[in-house]
Amino acid sequence: MKKRMLVIVALVASAFSIAEARTITFWVFGSGTAQEDDRDAAVNEASDNATQQVNAICTGTVVDVEKTGTTCVGGGDIPYSCMVFVKAACQAQVR
Repeated sequence: MKKRMLVIVALVASAFSIAEARTITFWVFGSGTAQEDDRDAAVNEASDNATQQVNAICTGTVVDVEKTGTTCVGGGDIPYSCMVFVKAACQAQVR
């Protein structure tokens, strides 16, 4: 009887460990654009847009957003048009 109960407890414990959710982390990439008279304002707005994009892509929680590139054209009488590229660590629960 004790041996049978021990086997049942072991099976239940292994079933719980299999069904336990795990967290995986993977990279998501995004880009954002903006057009402003001030270059810094255009870069900041484009960064915000890129961050919003990776938040929309990630099915879990965005842990860290890192700028990977910035490109701007314009200046003088022409407003700056900037594009910012970001990568972000996304953590999701899987079973």
